[in-house]
Amino acid sequence: MKKILVISEPFYPQEVASVQLLLDLCEDLVKAGYKVKVITGNLTQIFNQKQNRNILRQENYKGIEILRLRNTTFSKYRMIGRFLNYLTFHFLVLCHTLFFERPNLVFVLSNPPFISFWGLILKMLKRSKVIYNVQDLFPDVVVELGKLKNKLFIRFLKKISELIIKKVDKVVVIGEYMKKRIRREYLRGTNMSNNHIVTIHNWADGGKIKVLRKDIENNFFKKKWELEGRFIVLYSGNIGYLHEFDTIISAAECFAKEGLKEIIFVFIGEGIKKSYIKKKVKEKGLNNILFFPYQTQEMLSYSLGLTNVSLVTLEKGFEGMVVPSKIYGILASGRPVIAVVGEESEVVEIIRKGKCGKIVKIGDYQAMVNNIMDYYKNPKKCREDGLNGRRYFEKNYERKIATEKYIKIIKEVLKS
Repeated sequence: MKKILVISEPFYPQEVASVQLLLDLCEDLVKAGYKVKVITGNLTQIFNQKQNRNILRQENYKGIEILRLRNTTFSKYRMIGRFLNYLTFHFLVLCHTLFFERPNLVFVLSNPPFISFWGLILKMLKRSKVIYNVQDLFPDVVVELGKLKNKLFIRFLKKISELIIKKVDKVVVIGEYMKKRIRREYLRGTNMSNNHIVTIHNWADGGKIKVLRKDIENNFFKKKWELEGRFIVLYSGNIGYLHEFDTIISAAECFAKEGLKEIIFVFIGEGIKKSYIKKKVKEKGLNNILFFPYQTQEMLSYSLGLTNVSLVTLEKGFEGMVVPSKIYGILASGRPVIAVVGEESEVVEIIRKGKCGKIVKIGDYQAMVNNIMDYYKNPKKCREDGLNGRRYFEKNYERKIATEKYIKIIKEVLKS
């Protein structure tokens, strides 16, 4: 039985999109006959404080062997805390991997930055094959955010990224725009084969996220949150640095001034920008923007099905660095999408090809208002665009389609 070692700081039981994707993949690898071991980060402190939950250091979950390290768990919203968490995780990964039995293949992700380097160490010392899965591009993201400004240090970090990308056996990216950017920024002038980098989109589980349409007014959350009779515009997921919200706030303000109380904006999730949005809501005296916490995977059909229209946003400049994974769950839920973007991106391509929503330029809140009103006044069009998205999802982004592509790549790498 071939052994696969997965290295990722976040993992089960954290309930964020990236973790669910990795858990899906690991489960399907086990079903395909692989022995899967995951080295992940420290969750004990987080869950004991917030959920009073006991987290085992070693656990076998659905056939996946999980080892949770004792790295620090400082707040990720402070740069020094996040850096120390990364540093201690890197150190403990090194200590453990050197003494583990040789894995046939190491599957490493891009979080935390440069954790993939230890895959190269295992490749050198134990002749393991290495697949590098790029979910976000580092250091490009933090440079664009303005968190790194020293040009010499940035050049040094980019050289490390270039080394990793060139030396691993295969690079898997989550979008064609990301693939083009890596080739332009890191592989320009090289003679590396075109198949060194492959694109496999992220996904959702269409068996778990179902289309709830006939009973939309009887949705569990509509009753729980007293939203009956409202036309709901939903943002669900990470409320983070990479996402733009001023356009949404301005659109909500416009509806409030026009007295359209039936249209309401709902945020489900957490993130560093949540406090910023709340501050703006308070300053403007808006009562048509509501906030609710993350929901479990089991409740996603209901939380995503709560809405009439769903939102995806991406700040300008991050095209090719990230792909908001929330788009796949939205498509699975059968709801139309309004994307707030700065430039052409993977999300824009999906919406155009799937004929499942509208595209709004950052800052053009009037266009957002107009698009929401089009769906509000035309329920048939709203329903058709949503179902177009579900059909496009089933052909392209269903869980089984994506994980089978990963399994195929893994087989090819192990044979090479």
